[in-house]
Amino acid sequence: MKEKLNFARNILIILYILLIIFITICLLSYNDYKVTEFGNTTILPVIDENLEPEYSVGDLLILKKNISDISVGDTIFFYRSTFGTTVVNFAKVTNIEIVTTEESTITVEGDYMFSSQYLIGKASTATIVPLVGHVISLLESKYGFLFLGVLPSLLIFLYTGYTLFLEVRVDEDDEDDEEDKAEESPKKSKKQIKNQPKEKDNTEKVDQVEEKELQEEEKIEIEKIDKPEKHQEEKENNEKVETLEKSPKEVKKDTKVPMTEEQKKALIEEKMKSMTEEQKKALIEAKLKTMTEEQKKALLEAKRKKLQENK
Repeated sequence: MKEKLNFARNILIILYILLIIFITICLLSYNDYKVTEFGNTTILPVIDENLEPEYSVGDLLILKKNISDISVGDTIFFYRSTFGTTVVNFAKVTNIEIVTTEESTITVEGDYMFSSQYLIGKASTATIVPLVGHVISLLESKYGFLFLGVLPSLLIFLYTGYTLFLEVRVDEDDEDDEEDKAEESPKKSKKQIKNQPKEKDNTEKVDQVEEKELQEEEKIEIEKIDKPEKHQEEKENNEKVETLEKSPKEVKKDTKVPMTEEQKKALIEEKMKSMTEEQKKALIEAKLKTMTEEQKKALLEAKRKKLQENK
């Protein structure tokens, strides 16, 4: 809504400026009778009742002067001097006398004679614009042009300059504030600058690890829901691993049947075959964590001996 109002305001301002420019050109184009004239074209606002009833006060007439088109019986507009003042009048032509190639003497009703230089134009070819004559005559007047043309234009110019000044001032204030903040901010030492990216890297690594853990937990939960059979198998495998990790006494308690060493080895090998590689690795790692350094050394020596015997 605000954009539409601004657009409408700008359009009105442009139209007003164009109107003032047109009125200024009209004033500069005044002839000796204070009527706007562009070459052979005359712009004539009807400001009195002399031209009634054919034309109303407030009409704007656009007339073209062409002596060759004038003939007896035509109604014409012309300047008429009475008692030292010149007024616009119109009447029918009763006679035309050619004096020179550029000048003629025209006689109208009432036996009034005048030179063709006072001719304005032919009434039958005139263009009539209703009500516009009021606006033109008002703006072309001395006080009308001052109060409706000069002063509003000056105010628009001052307002535009003021808004531009405010925009420039605001930009300068913003730049000054940024400079002040830059000067007031404490200078960081080289150690802080070096440590800052490290801290940032550490926090990023921690965040990445946490994200991965959360993703794995979510995957496990989804698999539990989507694939209950697979989860049941993993649960059974975990139970088998726990059974393998139990001591011989616990195995005896669970089975309640005494087992020989060969049976134990066969059971362990069978369990190991049913386990995946990841489960085997997890079992080995768990065993290594529970072993002492001496047990580990003994296990390594036993493996070496076994390798040498195989060779």
